[in-house]
Amino acid sequence: MNTIDDKAIVKKYFNAIGFDRWRRIYGDGEVNKIQEDIRRVHQQTIDTVVDWLKAEENISSLSICDAGCGVGSLSIPLAQTGARVLASDISAK
Repeated sequence: MNTIDDKAIVKKYFNAIGFDRWRRIYGDGEVNKIQEDIRRVHQQTIDTVVDWLKAEENISSLSICDAGCGVGSLSIPLAQTGARVLASDISAK
C-alpha cells in the first residue's frame, strides 16, 4: 500500500511554487488587476479581524494562534495591538 505524506507535499509546495505565488501577490512588486483585488480583500479581512479583537476590553489578556501565518500579515498587526500572538507556518521561507 502506498502512503501519501500530506505534510511533506504541503511543505514542498509552500517552500517552492506556493511561496513564489504568494510573494508575487503580497510582495512589493507590481501586480495585475486580479492580484490587486486579492490584496485589497486580504487587507480588508485583516483589518476586520484586528478591529474585532481591538473591541475586546483587555486585548493584552488574549492569546491568539495564527496557524499558517506566512509572513505575518495578520500576526504582526495583532501583536501590535498588545495581544499575545503565537504564529507558525510550515514553510521555512
